[in-house]
Amino acid sequence: MQPELRSLEQAMLGLRDHPELQPVIDQHGRVEFSALRLKQVAALLRNDVAAMFLFAAADLNRTALRSGTHAPDAQLVAPPLRRAFVVQAKLPLAADFATVVELALQRRAATLGRNANAATESLFRDRLAFEGLPVTMKGAYTSGILVDRRKPDGVYPDPATGKAPELYLEVKKVNRVRDDIQKRLYEIAEVSLEVKFLYGSLELRGLNLPDLLSDEGREQARGVLRAQIQGVRPVVIALLICRQEELELAKRFRPRAEAFINRLFFADEIDECLAFMAEIAPAGTPAP
Repeated sequence: MQPELRSLEQAMLGLRDHPELQPVIDQHGRVEFSALRLKQVAALLRNDVAAMFLFAAADLNRTALRSGTHAPDAQLVAPPLRRAFVVQAKLPLAADFATVVELALQRRAATLGRNANAATESLFRDRLAFEGLPVTMKGAYTSGILVDRRKPDGVYPDPATGKAPELYLEVKKVNRVRDDIQKRLYEIAEVSLEVKFLYGSLELRGLNLPDLLSDEGREQARGVLRAQIQGVRPVVIALLICRQEELELAKRFRPRAEAFINRLFFADEIDECLAFMAEIAPAGTPAP
C-alpha cells in the first residue's frame, strides 16, 4: 500500500471516534447513516477525511456533488447546507464501517493512479516543448467513430486548425505488464484503425483463411497487416511507460503492436521516439 493510502487508512479508522459519527456506529461496526441530521453531515463534510468517507458511502464524487447543489430541491436549502443535503440524500440507511473505509481507499487509489498518469503526460509534454516539437498534448480532441470525441495524448497539427492529424501519439503507463499491456495495446490498435480510416486511405484486405492461425501463420498475418497499415496517415506512435524490470517482457509485444500502429517505443527509447516524431513534425515548425 502506498504511504499516502496507509496514512489515509489510519485517519479513516480514527473516524470511529469522530463526535458526529461515534454515536451512530453500533457495537458491530455498522454505521446508521439514517440517524445523521443535516447539520451533522455538514460538519463531517468540513473534515477532508470524513468527506471522503461519506462520498464513498453515498457513491458520489465532487463533480456529481457540485451538480446536485444546483438541482431545484437543493435550492430550497440554506446555501451552507446544500452540499450536506445532496450527500444525505444519497447515503444508504446503514452500512458496515470497515466496508465503507475499504471503498473509500479504493476510490482514492484510483485517483492517485490517474494523477500519476497525468504527471507522466505532463513530463513528456514539457520534453516536447524543450525539443521544439509542435505536437499538441493538452485539451485537443479529434473526431471518432466509436468515441465521438477522442482525446489523443499528442497530435499534430493542432486540431484547432481544423486540419486532419498527420501524427497521433498515445502515451500509456503500464503498471503491471503481464496483466495490463494487452488491454493498452487493444486500445491503441483500435485508435490506429479508426484514425487511419477517417483521415487516411486505409483499405484492409482480409486473408480469408480456411482454418485457425498457426504460430508461423500468425507472423505472416502480422506482416500482411503491417504492410497495409504502415503507409497510411496519420502516423500512429505509442509510448509505453513501465518498470525497468518489466521492459524485456513488454518489448516482446512490439511486433504484435506494430502490425496495427507505425511505431511502439518504451521509456528507455525516448530519444528514438523524439527523433521519429521530428520526421513528421520537425522541431521548430510552427503549428499550422
